[in-house]
Amino acid sequence: MIRRMHGYALSLAAAALLAGSGVAAAQSLPKPEVGPEKPFTPPPRVERTLANGLRVVAVRYGTIPKLSAILTVKAGLAVDPPAKAGLAQFVAEAAQEGTTSRTSEQLKREVFALGASLSGSAGQDSTSFQMRGLTETLPQMLDLLADVVRNPTFPQAEVDLIKTNTAQQLQAQLASPQYVANKLFRQTLFGEHPYARIGVTPETLPSIDRDSLVEYHKTWYRPNHAFLVVVGDAAPDAVFAAAEKAFGGWARGPVPAPKTPALPTLNGRRLVFVQRPNSVQSSVSVGNFAIKRDDERWYTLQLANQIYGAAFDSRLVRNIREEKGYTYSPGSIFQAMAEGGLYRAVADVRNDVTGATIKEIYAEIDKLRAGGPEAEELSDAKQYSRGVFLLQNATQGGFANTINTVNTFGLPKDYPEKYQGLISQPSAEGVKTGAEMLLGSEDSVVVVVGDYTKVKEQLAGFTNIAFVDLTGKPIPEPK
Repeated sequence: MIRRMHGYALSLAAAALLAGSGVAAAQSLPKPEVGPEKPFTPPPRVERTLANGLRVVAVRYGTIPKLSAILTVKAGLAVDPPAKAGLAQFVAEAAQEGTTSRTSEQLKREVFALGASLSGSAGQDSTSFQMRGLTETLPQMLDLLADVVRNPTFPQAEVDLIKTNTAQQLQAQLASPQYVANKLFRQTLFGEHPYARIGVTPETLPSIDRDSLVEYHKTWYRPNHAFLVVVGDAAPDAVFAAAEKAFGGWARGPVPAPKTPALPTLNGRRLVFVQRPNSVQSSVSVGNFAIKRDDERWYTLQLANQIYGAAFDSRLVRNIREEKGYTYSPGSIFQAMAEGGLYRAVADVRNDVTGATIKEIYAEIDKLRAGGPEAEELSDAKQYSRGVFLLQNATQGGFANTINTVNTFGLPKDYPEKYQGLISQPSAEGVKTGAEMLLGSEDSVVVVVGDYTKVKEQLAGFTNIAFVDLTGKPIPEPK
């Protein structure tokens, strides 16, 4: 045994020496040159509409013998009744737990037997169900997908289980300052607008029952209010034949007219402080409204956000991470939806630099609004955007998501072909104008999750601060 261990130790030592010499050799080698950018040539799309109104988009993308299929219903969290916020997500989850012909266990067994995967999720404006599997299982995959979307039974036991699990998740999420900051930021920014909802809350969970799931499905799940995207190693004719067989009997029907309430207005800087007793850091959010996803200015604002805070070499990162060391990973989020959008700068920082962080967030906003981007950082931002788009669409699933986005938000059909050209067009002056529009300075929302008693003096420049607890309920000023 001792001899074996001795030999093993010698082997490790030898491996370490070899690895060390390899590292030294690698360090002495010159870095390879960055090659030229590769153009993106999207595969052609073929689209047909079934007699019941379901649009089907087929894409022959034969990189591997697999398929990605996404069925999207154009209804999401935004159409939830206010008292039942999160209902759309419950429908997406519970629909996978039993149909008129398959139990929850049978569904999972069939998906597993195909070597496939099935998932469903609800966003602000739509709900999508996605399946991925082998090309040869196309008819079976679409049959399962159609059964889940068309014929869910929402078994009471499964609904009860989802509610129990959700209640536990909500309790756990209250321990996350980042989750609380996102939730309270959205509620503060959008107010009564449907985009304030990010999902179920402790207040709305009790009112979500099986009857409400059935009614939601009956109201919104219609083929004439949905579309199917199939990307993979299959001929379009085979996709259309399988889609007709699986979805052709789905009955079309009337869908309520969409309600598009106006976004609220912002006047001045509004600060909401979320009291989290004994917190050793503050989770800071600063932001305001943004444009709709189909707005032609989206490309310009995308670049402005990237230069400001979305990329790892952005101004916000260089300032409060690299130069000042306030936090490890600050950033900014630009989310454009069907009827509007939002921008949010975020940072988790030590208590003693909470006020200084907010000051620097606004300082970088004002600097970009006043002077615009430098030539090199604008060029880098464009190159980065083109490269990321290429990577995102290098897989069947990634390209399926792109086509799903095009159809969800009514973008031009040639969006994949023109993206790289359009993201390369904005000038420095255009991005400066985009920053003036996107990065609100005087009119904006500030949300801080932390311990007010430890940062109070740093926020003296703010007046009329609103105080809430972790659930968003108003409280007196913490003492």
